[in-house]
Amino acid sequence: MFFHVLGPLEVHGRDGDVHRLGRGKATTVLATLLQHPNAWVTSATLIDATWHEAVAPASAEANLKTYVWQLRRLLSADGGRPRIESAPGRYRLRVLPGELDASRVAEHAARARAAADEGEFATAIDELGAALELWRGRPYEGVPSAEDESGRLIELHGRLREDLGAAQLALGRTDEAIRTLTALIDDDPLREGAWAGVVCALHAQGRRTEALRAYSRARHVLATELGVCPGRELAAAYREVLGEAGVATAITEPRRELPRGAGRFVARTMELAAVRRVRGGVVLVDGMPGVGKTALAVHAAHGLADAFPDGQFFLDLHGLAPADLLARLLHRVGVADPFVPDTLAERAALWRSQLARRRVLLVLDDADGLGQVAPLLPAGSGSLTLVTTRHRDWHVDGAVRIALGPLAQADAMTMFRAAVEERTVAGAVEVEGGPIETLVRCFGGIPAVIRDVADRLATRPLWSVRSLAEELGGGPCQVLACASGYRRALAVTVQGLPGEQRSALTALGGLPAEFDLAAAARVLGRAPGAARLVLEALVDVSLLDARAVGRYGRHRLVSHSAARCRTCAPASLPEPTARVA
Repeated sequence: MFFHVLGPLEVHGRDGDVHRLGRGKATTVLATLLQHPNAWVTSATLIDATWHEAVAPASAEANLKTYVWQLRRLLSADGGRPRIESAPGRYRLRVLPGELDASRVAEHAARARAAADEGEFATAIDELGAALELWRGRPYEGVPSAEDESGRLIELHGRLREDLGAAQLALGRTDEAIRTLTALIDDDPLREGAWAGVVCALHAQGRRTEALRAYSRARHVLATELGVCPGRELAAAYREVLGEAGVATAITEPRRELPRGAGRFVARTMELAAVRRVRGGVVLVDGMPGVGKTALAVHAAHGLADAFPDGQFFLDLHGLAPADLLARLLHRVGVADPFVPDTLAERAALWRSQLARRRVLLVLDDADGLGQVAPLLPAGSGSLTLVTTRHRDWHVDGAVRIALGPLAQADAMTMFRAAVEERTVAGAVEVEGGPIETLVRCFGGIPAVIRDVADRLATRPLWSVRSLAEELGGGPCQVLACASGYRRALAVTVQGLPGEQRSALTALGGLPAEFDLAAAARVLGRAPGAARLVLEALVDVSLLDARAVGRYGRHRLVSHSAARCRTCAPASLPEPTARVA
């Protein structure tokens, strides 16, 4: 006699007769007993399974005895003993060795594992093939109460197919392995082990691009269906593919990407010292447009470069998504397109892996916020990241923060003298005496304005500092007209504000350079609470400064730019060719 449960329930008699039991309650009783061969099963368990989700009738006990009687008639006795034995309140089905297909599968599987452990993969393949031939469909098909056991056997079926593919791959039978595992994936796309086997088999055939595509498909399926990243086995297969051509040895020569710094960097002594004290981690530099954030970061990075021998990277973050930024960084360390993962999380993980055990310096310029920066940060403490931003409403845990303000008058004069001397023939422009103090005071301590005006003087050799001071002394309009690069960049920044903030910035232009919340509320025509929300939003984008609680400071060039922008259509304010830090 032979019991088939790996498909619709069948009983094969010794005479060759096949009994297909259908979906009746007697079938459910037999299926329940077969799940516990040679073990006593209580009447209560059999009744619960037989009526499953329905309420058992009062006659359930009597009906159960009827179903057992029917089964005893079907199942021939062995040696005079009935196949189904009974005792008070319980029943047992006697199953001889080799009579249950599920037990045979377990025996084949055990022998296959033992053979594989000994490296006898040909034997393992034979055993696995014999086990898989016993399957005829869904286990216990048509028996709802056997769903748990059916699920266990379905999972076993998948594992056996995976093991078969692995054994075929171990013997170098890669074509067979690919067919076996691809068929399994078609039936169950969420089996990572099968995907890993396909990736390894394709790689073994030298089909690296196809192996990477298979990995990408697997990753997409797992992310879409389960919301998870590849597990250890699939990730290991991916690394095996990459090990020959890509990521494991991608960085061959350290990158030296820092842009050219200022010819003569002046002032910012305290800020530079703060950066240099940080041996690893993150330094976050914030400040208004044009205040010199990028110049400070680049100058500091050049001075620290020797301490980070494994590379220095510079990345302009303006308006870019973190996934795109990571792709650029991975390309820069030698990771070719086919090896760049699709998802943000995997790109970030690969980037961190590339930087592990390396000391690198990373300059991230013009960051929008934490969501853009966090995926780019190295994981260890041996690397240093300098981040510049105009936004004050975010922070990186553990970062040193430097708030950069306008230069003091003495520092601004030093910078202007150095800038003019760099750009002109010695003696062509007089930069000493009283006029320079008047001129530099017009710049408001903004390095971008100082550079713009120095550039203008270099291209106007007949101009004098005195005449320019007289011209710019007329007010911020004349200063912005001369500092055209800063004017365009600042206009784009202001025009990008929400209308409420832009209007508020314009209205605040009538107040002193420092003002309190009450004064701001009056000119904005708002209650103090509502006015505070607008003011704090402007502080967050570095267009106002927060002084003491309830007190704010503004820069006259920013307020004037806001007033100009109010009369300009957005289309008339093109993106500047060079943004100001």
